[in-house]
Amino acid sequence: MHSNNSLNRRSARAAAVFCAAMAIGASAFAVEYTTEDYKRAVATCMRVNDFECAAKNWRQILRLRPDDTAAMVNLGLLLSWRDDQKGAIVQYERAISLGEGAYNLFAYYADSLGKVGRIDEAIDWSYKTLSVVPTLVDVRGNLAKLLLHQKRYYEALSLLESYDDFLLSNGNQAYFAGQRIAIETVIDKNGDGVTVESKSLRLPKLNNTFYAPLTIGVAKPSGFIVDTGANRLAISEEYLAQSKVSYKNAGSGTATMADGHRVTARAITLSSVRVGPYEIKNVPAIVCKDCKLLLGQSLLTKFDMTSVKVQGVEFMTLAPRKL
Repeated sequence: MHSNNSLNRRSARAAAVFCAAMAIGASAFAVEYTTEDYKRAVATCMRVNDFECAAKNWRQILRLRPDDTAAMVNLGLLLSWRDDQKGAIVQYERAISLGEGAYNLFAYYADSLGKVGRIDEAIDWSYKTLSVVPTLVDVRGNLAKLLLHQKRYYEALSLLESYDDFLLSNGNQAYFAGQRIAIETVIDKNGDGVTVESKSLRLPKLNNTFYAPLTIGVAKPSGFIVDTGANRLAISEEYLAQSKVSYKNAGSGTATMADGHRVTARAITLSSVRVGPYEIKNVPAIVCKDCKLLLGQSLLTKFDMTSVKVQGVEFMTLAPRKL
């Protein structure tokens, strides 16, 4: 009776022989195999994890079908697994140049770009991936790490906070709590001097909404929805209590929410609010029991605000106004 290891070795040898025969078949034996033959060879190679064999057969498919973008992507992925990131990038870029636009191609491409040190491009293509499928948590987490590499800490926080707030609003648990703590720890340890965002803060868009990272009192940074139609900053009573920020009461009454309904609210003036690395003092706000966290005009007027769309990805930039 043969052992499993012996059988695996025999299968691997058989696959290697089959792969070699398929790869050289046309020139050595005057036999022209079809793309389907080569795809079957790929499957045989992959069963024994022979990536080199599989890559050779994908190359043969591309010899027969030079514009086969699926073959390019599959070959690129195999090269990535073999840590030939430059070779993988060539295949991904060929596929994209021929109009291939699958989100997984964008994700693979961004990953390879990051591994060869092309960080700016890796960030751009990660954002493009998320613009197609915002729920890809692996891509979002890796993008946050790329942003940290460039010391864009508050942009990374906004990226993660916006998704966690989306999860919480739908009754789910936050996904990036640990990664956010790590970023917050770096900022607390090094101060705002560690970030490159002293001149402007870029905010990514999620589900047609921009989120800004705000810190009030001792509360952890939270994602506030940027609402240009709201007159003031809005917070809930629970959040105000947790923040322990000092404030002054400025009356009470009713407020109209974004969905049009009116609620009992009170007006206050917060002693200090931080929008990313920027501290703003004496900020008018409203507080109500169920108020959503909104960044309104009482803070937005402190910034020059621009919204741009770059190759399908939307960003908002906040730059402190010079008084």
